Amino acid sequence: MGLKELRIVFDNPWSTYYPGQTVTGRIIVVVDSVKKIRGINVKIKGEANTCWATDRQELNHEGRYEKESETVTGHEEYFNIQSYVVGTASGDDEIILPIGEHSYPFTCALPQNLPSSFEHDYGHVRYTVKAIIDRPWKFDQEVKAAFTVVSHFDLNREARASEPIHQEMSKTFCCLCCGSPPLKVNVILPVKGYVPGQSMAIRVNVDNQSGIVVETVKLILRKIITFKANTPRVITRTEKIVVAEVSKGPVEAGGTSDYEQKLEISPLPPSNLTNCGIIDLEYNLKIEACVQGWYHRNLKSNTLVFIGTIPLANYQGEISPSAPPSYEEYGWSVRSLRERGESDYVMGNQGHFAPRYPVYNFMRT
Repeated sequence: MGLKELRIVFDNPWSTYYPGQTVTGRIIVVVDSVKKIRGINVKIKGEANTCWATDRQELNHEGRYEKESETVTGHEEYFNIQSYVVGTASGDDEIILPIGEHSYPFTCALPQNLPSSFEHDYGHVRYTVKAIIDRPWKFDQEVKAAFTVVSHFDLNREARASEPIHQEMSKTFCCLCCGSPPLKVNVILPVKGYVPGQSMAIRVNVDNQSGIVVETVKLILRKIITFKANTPRVITRTEKIVVAEVSKGPVEAGGTSDYEQKLEISPLPPSNLTNCGIIDLEYNLKIEACVQGWYHRNLKSNTLVFIGTIPLANYQGEISPSAPPSYEEYGWSVRSLRERGESDYVMGNQGHFAPRYPVYNFMRT
């Protein structure tokens, strides 16, 4: 049988690193018979890719426009490092692996100014380690594993993050050509910046002077992702994804309601994806007062919020303990690490991978 096991083990139990840190680990090779190889090559790289199918109008030979589908892509490479942990690049020497388990350490100093890991169907920022067993006169045997890079977003360095939010919304409704008294919704948050593990304490005041029932008031945290492609043409695509949502209602016609709700922040990549030029990420809080009657439009508003990796020091709503954060999986996972043109037989490509982000354990005051 020969090769019984080939895997990559990171020394960091979270497999999570910051730009400028050193990634270390081991290549584990288990063989149940003597194996001849030329060497073991390790490739460590960081890159961003975008890819999706889009429609465009093309003029056919009859002079008519037809809808055609094309695939657009974008790519950035941040680093690509290769080294041999066994043997040399020349492969001149034949190396004998005895029966049993063999462990080969690898190391890689990460560059500064890397963007955070990010995964989505239309694009990703991804960091991987691949080990390749170079075999004479046979196909190479390969294994790949991904790790997370988290780029610090210190909310204390973003001036807008400590600003409070006071969103005032108002709407009138037409009834038999006459305008109704207004529906007013005020939403207050102490700050704009939060970290995973924290909760948004949202104060809501509804003054429904109209004759229309407010069925529910929704508070929706969304991530707004902009993907950019430049081949074969420059184009962007924006996706709006709900991260968390709470709601409360109803508020009858002529009624009022004053309450507080909390939105818990789950493990999330930090805002902006700084240093990535083809994927941009921001978060906003959508407020929507859903009114009765299909012919009336809901009252809606959006406000920008920030998700960071280092919490605000002057926010008194919660106190962070001195313990460092844990690292927890992001809600979006990838089922395959396979790259275009890569062999289907690379071990580890079909395994589940989700980036991990720092999550704080807050104590409420």
